Amino acid sequence: MTRSDDACLLTICAVSYRSASLLDLNLSLTRKLNTTGSYRWLIVDNNNDFPTGSLTGEEDVQLLQGEPCVNEGALRGSYHHAQALNKALQHVSTRYLLVIDPDFFIFHRDWINEVLNHMSENGLSFWGAPYYPDLTWKRRYFPTVSCMLIDLEKTGKELLDFTPELDEYLQVYGYPTWALLGILVGIIPDEVRSLTQPVLTDIAQVVLRIRWIAEPLSHTFPKRFYSNTNVSRDTGFKIQNSFGRNPKYQVETLVAAYVNDLYTRKDSLLKNLAAWLYALLIPESLSIYPKRRDYCTLSQFRNFNLIDVRGQFGWEEFFWKGKPFAIHMKGGTSKYIETGHERFRGILSRLSGERV
Repeated sequence: MTRSDDACLLTICAVSYRSASLLDLNLSLTRKLNTTGSYRWLIVDNNNDFPTGSLTGEEDVQLLQGEPCVNEGALRGSYHHAQALNKALQHVSTRYLLVIDPDFFIFHRDWINEVLNHMSENGLSFWGAPYYPDLTWKRRYFPTVSCMLIDLEKTGKELLDFTPELDEYLQVYGYPTWALLGILVGIIPDEVRSLTQPVLTDIAQVVLRIRWIAEPLSHTFPKRFYSNTNVSRDTGFKIQNSFGRNPKYQVETLVAAYVNDLYTRKDSLLKNLAAWLYALLIPESLSIYPKRRDYCTLSQFRNFNLIDVRGQFGWEEFFWKGKPFAIHMKGGTSKYIETGHERFRGILSRLSGERV
């Protein structure tokens, strides 16, 4: 790599798993839209997608070989992804780190300069795309690893750990109620003694909430309550848990194009009243709808004379500062193959105004 890291402000990090074609398009689009030279790409190859060990002619790209996943459980894909991100962290020397999925595309012109300036001017520690609101089991109000920008001067690298807590959650979830109550008072089963008390307590409280409150409500009101709302501990969860609750670290998320039923006008006074009462009385941990009004927007790309990727393909549409900003295919290579290379490249060109 010929470009000096000293001249860079931003490292863009992606993990490749059968994603070479998507990354090629993402690199190309990023260069077309950003004239600044103050960034570099760092790609961890988790599938031998680049057998030569490099990307020909890519002087601003560093390629790292991934390592075999240390977790061989049913959810090893998430752990392998996190393992690659944790490895990449050791090779980041820039102030800002953007973790991005190969199938997440930002098509706003000069977005790197604009976003980094915005981060600095507003004292943000984290910025990026949250999980889409229709994924009700996912955590809210914090960037996901699909697109997570971090100011490392504010957070430090040593405090970042992308490892999920999926296995831990499933293990504790299987405990009987008496064992969960025991955890809350410090009686720890031998097989989970390696876990910290705060982690065990948090999981036990979530599982008890599901059993005692969420599941009964989901049976009684199946369209308004789900048993697994807001429980996911997927890749990046530890970062959200550590930083998202601390007001010292300012966070901003992109806005999803999504109809939030809590804040849309209904065709009857009774329905409006029911929505108002739900928003007022139901806590965030049980609500299948985001409680923050500005977390979603009723706007869609088609309102801006852009291709309706949400309606036509089911992809995720994200806005920033009231304007279309990014898409997430959410399905990676399989969705890309289904769409077709030329067709998808044409969609990116139409969204960005650049020939990709």
